Amino acid sequence: MKALKLDATYRPVAIVDAIEALVLCLVGKARAIENYAKKIHSPNRSFDIPAVIVLNRYVRFRCSTVSPNRPNVLWRDNNQCQYCTKYFKYENLTMDHVLPKSRGGLNTWENLVTACKKCNQKKGNKTPRESGMLPLRPPRCPKSTLLKTLPEGQINESWKEYLWEFK
Repeated sequence: MKALKLDATYRPVAIVDAIEALVLCLVGKARAIENYAKKIHSPNRSFDIPAVIVLNRYVRFRCSTVSPNRPNVLWRDNNQCQYCTKYFKYENLTMDHVLPKSRGGLNTWENLVTACKKCNQKKGNKTPRESGMLPLRPPRCPKSTLLKTLPEGQINESWKEYLWEFK
């Protein structure tokens, strides 16, 4: 189970394990404002498991980006091959360097796209112009989001009140 962690201004800062959220509440660093129906029991006490907690302090905003690794590139491109535009299962996709590594292409958001195995082999070690295969969308760095870390459908209903992305 996961918990949404808010800072003192009620700004979402992280999604943490619910037990970690409970510990933060027990040591006085946060307070629970929403709880799951489930409880956790010790030999002589039972505790509500927090779904949403608020820290007692303000968390300074840090601009962070998500690293351009395979799961994140496939997530950004929504499991869609950027050359043939078809959707595939995760395991049937690869990452393609728009400018091939052998020609100085780097592992950056602006140079990596999702490609099916067939398209990746067809493009080979060529540039998009040489291969005649242009990506569907220009590759860009995605906006960082807390929700990216969760599988689809695992956003707790009680969180939606506090998540700006759902308002």
